[in-house]
This record gives sequence, C-alpha cells and structure tokens, in this order.
Amino acid sequence: MKTTSPIEQEVNHIRLQIYEETKGLTPAQRAERTNKIAEATAQKYGFKVIASAKEPVQS
Repeated sequence: MKTTSPIEQEVNHIRLQIYEETKGLTPAQRAERTNKIAEATAQKYGFKVIASAKEPVQS
C-alpha cells in the first residue's frame, strides 16, 4: 500500500480548497478570479501580465 507524502497531501489539500472556493462560479467568474490573482502576483513580483504570447514586447 502506497502512503502519500506530506507534500502530496498538502497539494491535495490546496486543490480541494480551491475547488471549494470555485465550485459555484461561472466560467466568467472563474476567469475574473484568476485574473485578479495573476494581477496581484504580478504586482508583488514586479512582472507584467500580457494577454497573449504573440503580443509585441514594449519597453
């Protein structure tokens, strides 16, 4: 019988937590939530979120 490592247990816990937070959301609401999280992360670490990899880089 395989035992689950502490790291895998933590990942599974996080996955279930995210599921519980998003299970009633529409696709648009889910996208809005993801974009909000991405913007906060980008601001925290100082990088820019772009809409597409094909978007030209502006300096």
